[in-house]
Amino acid sequence: MPASILIADSSSAMRAVIERAIQIASLPVASCYQAARGADVLDLLAAHQIDFLLLDIDLADMPGEALIQTLRESSALPFMVTSADASSARIERLLELGASDYLLKPFSVPTLCARLGQALEAIHVNN
Repeated sequence: MPASILIADSSSAMRAVIERAIQIASLPVASCYQAARGADVLDLLAAHQIDFLLLDIDLADMPGEALIQTLRESSALPFMVTSADASSARIERLLELGASDYLLKPFSVPTLCARLGQALEAIHVNN
């Protein structure tokens, strides 16, 4: 069953590239929502059934870890983090908070599609 995903990134260009890559790769995605701020993420999650979150950890209005902790209080939404921060401590911390993966920016479209495809497969298997 195709998933509904939310792409959260402060860059509109990055959100567009990711959504286009998903379409070109024919990943099993039925609908794609976009958010530029943490508040937008929370609003979209309240308004729509979202199966997976692709989250840039550096949103302008809310630290990514704070957003993840807020989400964890009310749901077990699976998510993958994207970030330019390559510090092992940050990566480990976000994986401990439940990220299914940590994709370092800049990433290639094939790498994004492969990792996202794996994450979506895992959701399908677990549901």
